[in-house]
Amino acid sequence: MDILVHAQYEWIDAAKFEVIYSLSRRTFWQWISQGKLTPYKPCKRKTLVRRSDVERILEASKAGADLNRLVDRTVSEVLRK
Repeated sequence: MDILVHAQYEWIDAAKFEVIYSLSRRTFWQWISQGKLTPYKPCKRKTLVRRSDVERILEASKAGADLNRLVDRTVSEVLRK
């Protein structure tokens, strides 16, 4: 039973992506078309992605945003001097 529950949450579709991450379905499909997410098609009308892959992308973008903020702050401090 635990394996089924775990497997159920490991793969998500566009609807769950939208609800869990508050991102649009369009973003889901864009990330697939850009190669950021690898789709799994268990049947003709269902496309799933690994939740861990989505988490990895979001963490990387968060780290990038923090880095950009740090660079902007450092540049502004240097220019003030």
